[in-house]
Amino acid sequence: MTRPTYFISDLHVADPTRPGTARLFEWLTERRGEAEALYLVGDAFDFWLGYRASMFAAAFPLLHRLVELVEHGTRVVWMTGNHDPDPGPVLPALGIDVRDGPHAIELDGTPVWLDHGDLVDPRGWHHRLMCRTVRSPVARWIARRFHPDFAWRMSRLYAAGKSHHYGEPLPAGLLDDWLPQRAAAGAEVVIIGHYHRAVHHVGPQARLFALGDWVEQRTFLRYDGAFTLLRDRGPGAPPEVLPPGDHGPPKR
Repeated sequence: MTRPTYFISDLHVADPTRPGTARLFEWLTERRGEAEALYLVGDAFDFWLGYRASMFAAAFPLLHRLVELVEHGTRVVWMTGNHDPDPGPVLPALGIDVRDGPHAIELDGTPVWLDHGDLVDPRGWHHRLMCRTVRSPVARWIARRFHPDFAWRMSRLYAAGKSHHYGEPLPAGLLDDWLPQRAAAGAEVVIIGHYHRAVHHVGPQARLFALGDWVEQRTFLRYDGAFTLLRDRGPGAPPEVLPPGDHGPPKR
């Protein structure tokens, strides 16, 4: 492989003027001509509905930079998450490869399983049911009946009243039960988002990388013949290498 492949999740882009989002745009620009592929492993937007003839204005800056990557020869793969479960027709029209659900790939012969992780979250059936509901074709159809301006306002009201528990430890069931199941199905490396905690877990049969997020942690995974979990340290600075282990959010 001549160029690296990147995996990133939980960007939760909603306000392009946020400092963290501005750095994200810089980071994406730095990948132009350098990245072989970029996998967005769910929740790239804090809210997205795939309308057929319109899109949210706040989405344009991120989509613009993704299109620039495509134009410079990077394969951009968009995986749906529980915040952006309805990709719609816009993303494929921009040259973005959309995957609605988990995705299996191979990197230099290594079987890799990609999954946002919301539908296997062992922390409660009610959360999994909610995520499954918003992903259903019926829910997507109903949501698109609302005017985009109204849908966007409602999403912002919901986000303002929701408390995120960013960076809680990974649920034990994810490592003890789900990861062995994926290994038994043939995966040697499993990559997930959703949990907002950067983890490199080395199991007896498979490795798991939880990507963390860009909301608070600015973590991502790079593959250039080997997998390396990294934390962005800003423009001009090399990223911090995160060794195997559990890496919680930075202390405030």
